[in-house]
Amino acid sequence: MTTKKDNSASHFEKIKRELEEAKQDFLWLINEFSDNDWDRNLPGGPWTAKEEMVHIVQALEVIPKGIKRAIDESGGRSILSFIPSPIRSWINGYILIPKLAKRSTKESIITAYEKAFQSLVEILGRIPENDWGKGAKYPRKYRTVEQMAHRPREHFEEHAVRLCKKLGISRDSNRNSVN
Repeated sequence: MTTKKDNSASHFEKIKRELEEAKQDFLWLINEFSDNDWDRNLPGGPWTAKEEMVHIVQALEVIPKGIKRAIDESGGRSILSFIPSPIRSWINGYILIPKLAKRSTKESIITAYEKAFQSLVEILGRIPENDWGKGAKYPRKYRTVEQMAHRPREHFEEHAVRLCKKLGISRDSNRNSVN
C-alpha cells in the first residue's frame, strides 16, 4: 500500500528526473554555440543566443516564487503585477535581459542555472502531496504547482527548438552526454 508521503516522493522524483534532463540539455546547448553565434542577433528576433540563455535562467529563477505563492494560497502576486503584461514583457525583453546578458559569460550563465536548479529542486522536494494541485496565476495564467514544476522543461524546449533551427544545430547529436 502506498502512503501519501510515498506518492509525494515518487511525484517529486519523476519531476526531478525531468528537470535533470532539461539541465543536461541546457548544458549541451549552451556549449553548442560558436563564439560568432553567441553575441550576434539571431534571425527573426531581437535576442542573441546569450540573451536567450539568460532568459531561460531568469525563468527558472522565478518559478520557486510562483510555487511558494501557490502553496501559501496567499493569492499574492509579483510586486510588478500592477504593470500590464505587455509592458512587463517589453521591459524584460528589451531592457532587463539585454542588460543582464551584457555582463554574462557562458560560465556565469551555467552557474546561475545550477543555483536556480538547486533552489527549485529543494522547494519541490519539500512539497506535500496535497499541495501539488494548489495553484496561482503564473505568470499570466492560472497554473497548479505541478504545472509550474514542469514549466522549466517546457520553457527550455520552446527556446531550444527555435535556437537550434535558427543556428542549424542538430538535437540528435549526443546532447544527453553532458555531465
